[in-house]
Amino acid sequence: MSPSKQPALGSWARRVDGALVAEPRDERELTEMVHVLADRRVALHRDLALSRARLDVIELVATESMTVGVGAGVVLQDLDAHLKPHGLTVGPLTPAAMSLRMGEFLEGPYAGLRSIPGGRLEPVCTQLSAITSDGRRLETSRAPRSAAGPDLSALVLGANGRLALVTRAVVRCMPFPERDVRVAFSFPSAQAFVTALQRCLAEGFWPWRVHADSRSGRVLAEVRWAASVGSVERDRELLSRCVEEAGGRGAGEAEREGPVSVEHESTWDAVRASLEQGRALQLFRLSLTTVVARGDVEGVALNEPTGWTSLGGRLLALDARGVFGGAP
Repeated sequence: MSPSKQPALGSWARRVDGALVAEPRDERELTEMVHVLADRRVALHRDLALSRARLDVIELVATESMTVGVGAGVVLQDLDAHLKPHGLTVGPLTPAAMSLRMGEFLEGPYAGLRSIPGGRLEPVCTQLSAITSDGRRLETSRAPRSAAGPDLSALVLGANGRLALVTRAVVRCMPFPERDVRVAFSFPSAQAFVTALQRCLAEGFWPWRVHADSRSGRVLAEVRWAASVGSVERDRELLSRCVEEAGGRGAGEAEREGPVSVEHESTWDAVRASLEQGRALQLFRLSLTTVVARGDVEGVALNEPTGWTSLGGRLLALDARGVFGGAP
């Protein structure tokens, strides 16, 4: 796009290092932006980038319901720091996820998911507000999870901003942990390590991160979890039992500095294969079927948009004017 088109787009459009960036101040300006882009036949993500840095309001924390309204421009680690004096946290997110703004986290490859007890994944948010490509406001319901009807958040989570643009989210928080517990174990094989962790997850153990290193022949792993003072020994006993049943045993302190690399969404089979090749991994967002891993491991890279399925491609028909730039 030529620089001459910039003034016609609106006061929210500016040039940064030669690139055109849209930076609306609020939801009203974002809605205006969508209409202007459609009129000018300019596409977001293709002709200009979007910054929601100015949508950075953190609303009053509701301590009883453990929720808080958050603007799409709020960085997650800043939100976590804001919640700490209230005794709350956003939960066990990965280092790379914590560096993202709320809109990026919800719309990007992380899809706004975190792990919860029982080896499951859940959306961080309970409610979303977003702007669709025709400038309408989309607001999902805060109805109970058992309620019937379409889940409109599916149009937003992980869609890379191609179907709707998040403006605000209501985040479900968690109690800030009273204890940060670390225990090291040694396993005779990568398969034994994977079996032990999956059993723990299935029985309700909730590890926040694991460092595993197989370069010594055996797999040496440090398991870290957050707990209340009263639950530390219960969690430790459950973990120890699952480890022993898989053939593992307690070990001395493990190396805490694991590999730092692009985070990948990986399967447990990929984790096992990587450890069998003598590699070291850091594991986050552990669920029964997938983990987010740092290190040399196969998986979907979470630093760039993921490919769309044929069904996802058909959903792009919702953006009939092509305002959001089509599939990534």
